[in-house]
Amino acid sequence: MESTEKKNNFFDSLVSVVMPVHNGEKFLREAIESVLNQTYKNFEFLIIENCSTDSSVEIIKSYNDSRISLIIEEDCGQVRAYNRGFKEAKGEYIFIHDQDDISHFERFEKQIEYITKNKVDICGSFVSIININGCIIDLQSKSEKDEEIKKEFFYKASAMHNSTVLIKRDTLIKLKFWDSNYFPIADSEFYYRALLTNVKFGNVPEYLYYYRIHKSQITANPTKRGKTLLVNLQLNYLLQNRNMIILKDYYFFKSLIFYYTDYLVCSLFYNIISILSGKFDKNNIRYFTILILFGFPLKIFRKYNLLYSSIFLKTKTYLDKIFELVY
Repeated sequence: MESTEKKNNFFDSLVSVVMPVHNGEKFLREAIESVLNQTYKNFEFLIIENCSTDSSVEIIKSYNDSRISLIIEEDCGQVRAYNRGFKEAKGEYIFIHDQDDISHFERFEKQIEYITKNKVDICGSFVSIININGCIIDLQSKSEKDEEIKKEFFYKASAMHNSTVLIKRDTLIKLKFWDSNYFPIADSEFYYRALLTNVKFGNVPEYLYYYRIHKSQITANPTKRGKTLLVNLQLNYLLQNRNMIILKDYYFFKSLIFYYTDYLVCSLFYNIISILSGKFDKNNIRYFTILILFGFPLKIFRKYNLLYSSIFLKTKTYLDKIFELVY
């Protein structure tokens, strides 16, 4: 009886869903309907129309659902659109949802239950990567617990997949929302700011979000400015926590920061330094091998947004199997 009452309490809270839309007509209906068809019903759906020139507005207006609020943001920009939604939201918790992605029908229910039971402030989930046809082409698991996520942030900004996130409204207000000076990595900057406070993270260990890969999305081809901003953020966070990390791991994390932001020569340099400092394990040798043998092809795949192509994914799978056998 008690467990039933607790579960019912999860469904008492109003939550908000924030979806910025800019020329999203191609996948917008799928995104909207994946929100409207959630098992969790007590939400407001804030769609921030961000200077579209296609039929996005007409698509949004075609839905007769009282939970939808169409907000016209005339001051164009992705970060401004998100912040407008965050400020307008009335819910205790705020879901982020992108215009071209799909939420699993139990996403809201499961993330709200997780964030409540585990008393976390920012909650994500595992991610299914889909192509333009909606077919799953890759699966991405995430670290689940707060301490694991914070450790992963030392070298990988995607420790939280932004599009899967559920955030306490109080946390957003306390951290003063996203900073437009950090576009196109304002989401990552927000999480690194959160790491410097007592914010608690968590990821539901289920694939509750379908993230669509296509050429026209903003994150498809990261800009040099974006990569530079991200590297500086990560190096600063790593340095601030220097006393918590042994020397060989410090250099390895530094190598991984440069690896994931495509500065592969720097990555190789710090990888070698980490080996000379005494780190000689499977993970270290794996990245060393990739940098030596596949460094140039990797840059090409990243440049042309081919990291989810069949040839890349198959090569990655074979390499992982080889390293599992050898080590």
